[in-house]
Amino acid sequence: MVKRWRCTVCGYIHEGTEPPAVCPACGADCSRFEVVREDEPAFRGPGPSVADHLHPILAHFPNGLMPTTIFLLAVSWLFSRPALEEAVVWMVGLVTCVVPLNLLTGIRDWRRYHGGIKASIFRKKIALGIALGLMGVVALALRLLGGYGLRPLYLTLLFGMLAASVALGYLGGQLMFVAIDKSDPH
Repeated sequence: MVKRWRCTVCGYIHEGTEPPAVCPACGADCSRFEVVREDEPAFRGPGPSVADHLHPILAHFPNGLMPTTIFLLAVSWLFSRPALEEAVVWMVGLVTCVVPLNLLTGIRDWRRYHGGIKASIFRKKIALGIALGLMGVVALALRLLGGYGLRPLYLTLLFGMLAASVALGYLGGQLMFVAIDKSDPH
């Protein structure tokens, strides 16, 4: 008989006779799955308080600011607008300042909503968050200490920050948006 199984770590729903050996969304093993009763909702997430949503709110700062940073830097260089390059420095500074808060609220939510399980998706998110913060610190140091000869490294760091914020958003989306696996034919 086909049952609906929910991963207690990320909320992923699997339909089949048995839970999957490993959750395809977060990497938790089969012991972290529970049978979903028909009368209960498929997903349990943050409550109505703003404090319950701090991590998603803070996570959108890098996701919104890093593409804008790259765009403004390109416009600054193309049209010789130094004020825009200064705005880029402020935006990189803001992203870099938000990263520790993102890490703290993310770890809090990981423990609260996902039981602190050491699945690969959480290790990736923590490593990417640390990398994002470190790249921001180095990029700011290069720019503020007059490293104009190191412009290629500065640009590489900014694109690295963009890539890290995109990857963090993608992994966060995997945890938030529950997919249904219908691959089990039974």
